[in-house]
Amino acid sequence: MEFEELCKAFEQEEQMKTKHLQKKAAKKKVTRKVKHDKIVMRDHVRNEMKRHIEYQIKSLRQRNAKDCDVVAFINKKFAQIRQIISE
Repeated sequence: MEFEELCKAFEQEEQMKTKHLQKKAAKKKVTRKVKHDKIVMRDHVRNEMKRHIEYQIKSLRQRNAKDCDVVAFINKKFAQIRQIISE
């Protein structure tokens, strides 16, 4: 009788550990997915910002192509903006 009770207790403990580990693994998996989705969204936003800024800078360069000082200033500021976006 004691042996059977011991076997049942051991089986229940094994099932408890398995359920706990399954829940823990599921939670970890969801957390990783959420983190990954945030990173992907941030990269998407960063790329969109960069694309729009590059378009605006290109048009500014074309409009001010005759003045080298202005173009140099635009290039300098664009380099700073690129550095900020890449962080």
